[in-house]
Amino acid sequence: MTKKVLLNIMLLCVVKIFGQNVDSPQYLRYPEFLESYKGGKVQFYKDFHKILMSKKLKPCENKSEAYYLKVLINEDASIKYLSNPANEESTERNKCAYDLAIQVINYMDKWNPAVVKGVKKQAIAGFFIVPDALFKNYKEGYLPHEDIASPKNIPDGIIGFRREVMQRININDFKLNNGFKTEVSFTVTKNGKIENIKLEPSSGDKIFDDKIITVIESFSNEWKPALKEGIPVDYKFRLPFAFVTN
Repeated sequence: MTKKVLLNIMLLCVVKIFGQNVDSPQYLRYPEFLESYKGGKVQFYKDFHKILMSKKLKPCENKSEAYYLKVLINEDASIKYLSNPANEESTERNKCAYDLAIQVINYMDKWNPAVVKGVKKQAIAGFFIVPDALFKNYKEGYLPHEDIASPKNIPDGIIGFRREVMQRININDFKLNNGFKTEVSFTVTKNGKIENIKLEPSSGDKIFDDKIITVIESFSNEWKPALKEGIPVDYKFRLPFAFVTN
């Protein structure tokens, strides 16, 4: 039997910062193709800067403080801050950035509810707040600079990583159903390690599922962490796989 693997990879990258869980399972993640704030993120940061200045809020003494702000946007365009009790230590380390973020969003009023198939839905949106870039250092059109996580010793970045993963999996050793799709997600932590590897849905063969996860785990210590404004952050990859058996 000849088996071909067609591997399609879309890097639907969701940033996870300081261990905060961006994907709260009870809520919809804000759709990539919609704007959670009128005018987009550029307008969000512009308004954030204006509020900092107009309200005469004080900059943080620690210029490296940063905070990943998560808000739940309701159907009526009101918002609710989403906390993460498991991340209290990080919040304490970046308390000034956290406090500023909470103060400023109370004055922001350009939130866009998510619309899915014509119906407004609650959805989560996230914004990386670096106070030092949003006070006097703010520049028109500002967006946080980001370098995505990448393998240390593999040429061609994530494409090379894909190639290495596939070379270590021999699908001829497994009995697979005719054609299936799955998605592997994992987080590259700010320390450059792979964590939280998940595969959904299952291929139907647990041994094959475990093989994929084991292969990805073998690269755990071989990553450069993502950087946001030069600050190491956790970074989540979602890699859809399509397997076709002939």
